[in-house]
Amino acid sequence: MADPGWLVDNIIREVGDGHSTLFWTDPWLEERPLARSFGRLYDLAENKLITVAEMFGLGWGGVEMETEDNMLDRWVWKLHTSQRYSVKSAYSFITAIGSTHNERVDCFMWRKSVPLKVDIFVWRLFLNRLPTKDNLHKRGVIDTSQLSCATTCGKVEDNDHLFFQCDVYGCLWLLVSKWLRFESVFHGNIGFHSYQFRGFGGVSKCYRIAFTIIWISVLYIIWKDRNKRIFTPGADTLETMAEKVKSQTYWWLKLCYVLFDFDYSQWRQNPLACFHALV
Repeated sequence: MADPGWLVDNIIREVGDGHSTLFWTDPWLEERPLARSFGRLYDLAENKLITVAEMFGLGWGGVEMETEDNMLDRWVWKLHTSQRYSVKSAYSFITAIGSTHNERVDCFMWRKSVPLKVDIFVWRLFLNRLPTKDNLHKRGVIDTSQLSCATTCGKVEDNDHLFFQCDVYGCLWLLVSKWLRFESVFHGNIGFHSYQFRGFGGVSKCYRIAFTIIWISVLYIIWKDRNKRIFTPGADTLETMAEKVKSQTYWWLKLCYVLFDFDYSQWRQNPLACFHALV
């Protein structure tokens, strides 16, 4: 199932004379409107419907480009070499996304050791259906002044940023990887990150199961901490969050796998030695 925003994400505005392209809300300079990239500036702008031509006429020199007075602005379709929309190219994109998405999600969905509510959380995460601030903004629930990440890192809170790119929560991944006795530079995209982390389990089925469950546990702890920061005073330290990941994962596995009969101290000190019980 493709994200509802797939159509908008694959159309950009090519500037000719700049008279019919909105400076703030059309995706003409980047793949998304400047209003989203520079939300605070957009909020301060007196004329939010100003065109690119009008902005350049005022002497704005934010980018090194010029308008083409003899050409009209036009929409460009990114999914075909002709740059024109076609039903075939759109259909091909949607079916490809659906196929890739199913393959990507299957490894992480409906794990017997994970509570149903967490399975649903992961499902919504892969579909980009969690109420992140970016998604709430798209639905008109919050304005651009409220888009900042709950950790106050200053970046826009969307799926990839919150769970994989945030400077604050990124440190949690480092603590967990240290506990698992490996080091890596992590991807900032959910698809790449999920397969990268699961891949640290190598070819061993037991190890891959363990790394998958731990990956899910980290995500769920991040989400709960994010909500805590928004709705209640205070926040956990990264060390506390890491301990919660260890404890949460331990009890998930303990309640599911009969041979997982280790005590918590063993799990906490040497998790790799416990993975062989996950059969």
